Amino acid sequence: MLQINTGKLFSRGIGRTNQLTGVLYSNLRLPHDRCLVTEAGVLRGTGSGPADLALVYELEERIEDEGERPGVVVSHTVGPYLDDFSVVASFGMGAVFSREPGTVRMLTDSRPNFGLTNSPEKFVCGFFDQTVHITGCELDDFETFVSELLSLERKHFLGAMDAMRTFVAGLHRISDNLGQAYTMMVSAVESLAQGFDRFEPSWADLAEQKRHPIDAALAEIDDAPADNVREVILRQEHVALGRRYRQFVLAHLGEEFTREKRKGGRQLASYELEPAIAQAYKLRSSFVHRLKSLPTSISHPHAYWETTAVDRVPALTFQGLFNVTRTVIRSFVARGPKIEREDYNYALERAGIISMEMAPQYWVWKPIKRSEEARRRLEGQLSLTAQVLLKQPGAQLVDIRSALKDIENLLPQAKLEHRPAMLSLHFLFNLLVAPNLRSDGFDRFFDVHREEAGQASIESLVVATVLGVADSWSNETYEKCLDDYLVQRVRKSGLHAPRLFEVGMCLHLSAKYRQVNEREKADQLIVRALEIDPQNDQLRDLMEDQEKDFVDWRKVLLPQDREAQTGESEPPQ
Repeated sequence: MLQINTGKLFSRGIGRTNQLTGVLYSNLRLPHDRCLVTEAGVLRGTGSGPADLALVYELEERIEDEGERPGVVVSHTVGPYLDDFSVVASFGMGAVFSREPGTVRMLTDSRPNFGLTNSPEKFVCGFFDQTVHITGCELDDFETFVSELLSLERKHFLGAMDAMRTFVAGLHRISDNLGQAYTMMVSAVESLAQGFDRFEPSWADLAEQKRHPIDAALAEIDDAPADNVREVILRQEHVALGRRYRQFVLAHLGEEFTREKRKGGRQLASYELEPAIAQAYKLRSSFVHRLKSLPTSISHPHAYWETTAVDRVPALTFQGLFNVTRTVIRSFVARGPKIEREDYNYALERAGIISMEMAPQYWVWKPIKRSEEARRRLEGQLSLTAQVLLKQPGAQLVDIRSALKDIENLLPQAKLEHRPAMLSLHFLFNLLVAPNLRSDGFDRFFDVHREEAGQASIESLVVATVLGVADSWSNETYEKCLDDYLVQRVRKSGLHAPRLFEVGMCLHLSAKYRQVNEREKADQLIVRALEIDPQNDQLRDLMEDQEKDFVDWRKVLLPQDREAQTGESEPPQ
């Protein structure tokens, strides 16, 4: 939000300004004769005593000009800006900042939490002290840092903010979970290394236990095809992540890091730097993959030394990791591309914005330009159909006849893999609505494509079950298609039908097995249906009364069919 507020991403200029004021709490004390003025807001002190945690935050909010109409944002209020500024201030000035005074008190009260033997201020010099004083020069440096941060190209700004947020959150975790804290501090820079370096892995970077068997398998293949296979494998593998992290850190520290004097105890020597960084990544991996605790040489303070030893190999302490990570992120900000104005759609990155999938009635009827769009439209039409069958309030089918005309035009050139969804969508709509509402020429279309539409596929499986025309399928064919459907259902590219029809398919096949007296398979399918929809009371009734026969899944699942079968009305909703 802080960068959006500068207006550099606005394409229509500033339409509204608001004067916002909020309160942050911190162990930092500003000089009595100066407030902090940055491009991200103004910070004013309220006192210099140990109990004076409050700092007044002021900001002129800028809203892009969107005219006067419903849905226009008037203000985000001060909350989102406080959250972002607290991260930047905590990172940039080396102190605890929070919207909650209790957080500051907990982190700075010199008491260990959750069974730890040492309090946070023992691990990082100054950050968790009860009172942190800052000089005028340090304020100037922070103001410059904020200016550089806000002038970054948007992608780099978001990367820097995510890294700082993770770094600060990791510092807070020192109070309760040292392993998680160390991991998060390493991950702060790892996120930048993964997103902004130009690392190109080589075949030698692949782990030996994977590389050698593949090399052996490719030994009889010509060099060019073998190299192509290796290239494909490298694109899919996350190789040499530790080396990637190490190279990124070293590239952003610079030679001066091991020469400058910093606060704390014994500083790391130049020969310790690279092995200590490698060790930090190994410790992060041990915690992430095995929840392995930090070695005691790191989990106990060392008077703010930057390095210790783990198995006689240099390793970064919390103080060392703090200094390394903070320097790398600041270097990333300083070196990042700066831009005065940028054409960028930030709409979904504003505070309070949630991205959700639109209901199908708002898009299922739109023109279909490519045959691969048909499966997604079929999902939407199935969703609307389920709502209508369940008699949900306001449920109704949408007129998609113009989209079905697109299906007819695309069908002759469509790939075989897309044709089942195209035909299933066309048949589903036209066989559900009254004859006078069907697509023009549907009878002829039906006669031409009826045989192809009835061939076994996951799309035709669902639609045939919905339409009640799946009785001609053999039990084996139906079961194979059902198994295939449930396998691909969890994939992004798979067909995602409503649960009503997933359960309906299981019950339909259960009824088919009952008709040939295969009761065990029939009962197993009821169990399978219940595992798909555990909250369905009708399925539980079937489980309890295994002798109860049924021939139509609709009479079990749909309210109007249950009412007709039992003579009982549904309870009012």
